[in-house]
Amino acid sequence: MRTSEEPHQAIEPFTATMRDGVLWIEWFAGMSVGDADASALVERADAISRDVCPPMLVELNGMVTLSRSALLRFAGDLNIAAMAIVGPTAVDNALAAFFAEVHDPPYPTRYFRDRAHALAWLTGCPHAP
Repeated sequence: MRTSEEPHQAIEPFTATMRDGVLWIEWFAGMSVGDADASALVERADAISRDVCPPMLVELNGMVTLSRSALLRFAGDLNIAAMAIVGPTAVDNALAAFFAEVHDPPYPTRYFRDRAHALAWLTGCPHAP
């Protein structure tokens, strides 16, 4: 299991890019995400999309855990129009459902097993870029 909380790790545990008006986040495989990771993601998202409120596609890539503080930060601090969470496993579905139901983010949030369906939802109305 990988964690970005290990000493001496200087790189972010995800990639973040803007593609055709959608902010794409891809977590490294097998991550356990904590508050520092969530803060880094929020800061990176703000830097990439400073003048817009884009929809966000999040690829979990076998994420192992998300801390409560990370979930709270994602629900409260991301400036996004909608979030599509992508992952093919039951754990991915459970993480997405827990986030949406318990942390009640202020933007629409849906889980998808594949990226194509997630993009179709994100680029459709009412939260399209």
